[in-house]
Amino acid sequence: MNKSDKKKIEEIKELIGTSKKAVILTHTNPDGDAVGSSLGLREFLEFKGLRVRIFINGGIPDNLKFLAGSEEITIFDETEHRKILTSADIIFILDLNDSSRLKSIESTLLMSKAYKIVIDHHLEPKDFADLYLVDTEASSTGELIWMLITSDKDFKLSKDAADALYVAIMTDTGSFRFPRTDENVHKIIARLINSGADPVRNYDEVYNKQSLESVKLLGEGFASLESYCGGKLLLMTLTRNMFERTGAMEDDIENFVERLMFIKDSLIGILITQVPTREELRISFRSKGTLSVRELARLYGGGGHVNAAGARIYDSSAIEKTKKSLIDEASELINNSNKEKY
Repeated sequence: MNKSDKKKIEEIKELIGTSKKAVILTHTNPDGDAVGSSLGLREFLEFKGLRVRIFINGGIPDNLKFLAGSEEITIFDETEHRKILTSADIIFILDLNDSSRLKSIESTLLMSKAYKIVIDHHLEPKDFADLYLVDTEASSTGELIWMLITSDKDFKLSKDAADALYVAIMTDTGSFRFPRTDENVHKIIARLINSGADPVRNYDEVYNKQSLESVKLLGEGFASLESYCGGKLLLMTLTRNMFERTGAMEDDIENFVERLMFIKDSLIGILITQVPTREELRISFRSKGTLSVRELARLYGGGGHVNAAGARIYDSSAIEKTKKSLIDEASELINNSNKEKY
């Protein structure tokens, strides 16, 4: 962490010290990093004497509900919760850099006079907050929350918060195999384990609790698998009919796209999901090495990291058109990469 980030951490602690009411927000369809970071930060803020609420748009995935305190994360309702956001002293926006990813919460956030702090590790943050603690070299938002809370020598992490931050870092590093997994990450993980984090249970709860419906849907997804560029590009499609046949829900697709990267020779994996409850296509991208799927996601209004990104198209009928353009764009990316080697 550079001097600028350290200075920002000190600014954040000063603001916390002069605040009484805090709100934590994170993106819709929250992942392990979003949920774990929120729970870890909440414990620190409560230790500092603040009253804290966590809001999200929609629910959290079933495989993260084992984390202590997750039941207190509240689905935002503008009528009921508007006043809480507008009367807060300080609002933390975690694991996102574009307020549009807050969905139904965005308009209330933007009108609130609370001091707004973004803590995130994604590229190119949009200008909507007062202070940005953004480190694109960090493995996860959980890592940044760790840096913030451990800078206070009086704070002692509980087992529950250690588990939450462990899950945050574990999930956003792909179980410690993505490029940002460095020596510092492992040192943080060691300290989290010393604070009571349970690696075996955390992994089991996050990755080994698939519902039967989810497994059936994955089977249909694999049956739909398309291969291009000699197996380097893999594309899985999940249609609304597949959800109906299997009884699965949108939350059941968690980690599906990761499975594509387990297949021999795969360099880019793409999952296109026809969301069963909305007129929307959800696109998930994964890649290996220096192939940047973030650039692919940006073509469709999305974003993310070099090896993990996503986008949404608000027209579920455009599935075939979207597939064709994705195949063309991803194939070109792979072919250009091959040319650069020679």
